[in-house]
Amino acid sequence: MKRFKPHQRICIHLFESVGHPFDISNWELIKSIRSEASFLKLIPVQIVADPFLFVHHDELFLFYEKQILGNNGTIEMIKTKDLINWTEPITVLKRGTHLSYPFVFEDAGNIFMILETYQEKNVQLCKANKDLTEWRFEKELLNGEKYVDSSIIRLNQVYYLFTTVLNENNEQELQLFFSKDLYGEFEKHPKSPIAKGNLAGRCGGAIFEYENTIYRPTQICEKYYGESLSLYSINVLTTSDYQEEIKIDRLLCEKFVHGGHHFHFTKFNNKLIIATDANSFTFNIWEFYKNRMRKINNIITSN
Repeated sequence: MKRFKPHQRICIHLFESVGHPFDISNWELIKSIRSEASFLKLIPVQIVADPFLFVHHDELFLFYEKQILGNNGTIEMIKTKDLINWTEPITVLKRGTHLSYPFVFEDAGNIFMILETYQEKNVQLCKANKDLTEWRFEKELLNGEKYVDSSIIRLNQVYYLFTTVLNENNEQELQLFFSKDLYGEFEKHPKSPIAKGNLAGRCGGAIFEYENTIYRPTQICEKYYGESLSLYSINVLTTSDYQEEIKIDRLLCEKFVHGGHHFHFTKFNNKLIIATDANSFTFNIWEFYKNRMRKINNIITSN
């Protein structure tokens, strides 16, 4: 008899690092946001993932993806002033297509978000209102492909846009673009694609700088999606050249039994705060039923 396979869940964990942020033995848990997928829950929350931190007006904001069974992902937000008391989650972006990977950054006094909108085949730039509760579409940075997990870093007056393109077989190819103007045209880098495949072809958090070195978190999806994460150091990043090397392999495996696929950190109240997500596997009867009905429907329509 064929065994039932458990369903993948993703939850979010926030830590304070009391030492070097790449040493997970220094991480002390602050807060967890868990998916809700008990055996009989009718409409389970399958995923809370892709956590991005942002400090604004002495408050720490956390933006993340939430996905309920049978629905597209939405962008949620919580915030805190003291790392103890947190606001209730609010939905800051919801559309008729899937949304995820809400990378938030500040530029020229404005606060922007780059969204994953692969179903719309573009990379979108959104701009925040004063309290970061509303985000309006500002510009299409790229279009024409299934772009996922995109983020920007500005270096020497140049904006570098990292994004993964999924081809027809869902193979991952990390592309690099650049522009001297955030509102200008982004040109493909001459070294692009800079990585391919399930070991390095998809970012797992924003490109960031720490102790004068630029790092790129990258997802490992060799056995299953979100299996683990590695850190690469970017040794050369110019408009004509790109070089990187792996520094830490499978960073989250020792912390989480089933791994995780995201790493982001920031300083807040003189503390180093780390946001990650982690996998778990559980079984939900309604999700099993819906998946079976979907397969039956596909068989009927194909005939």
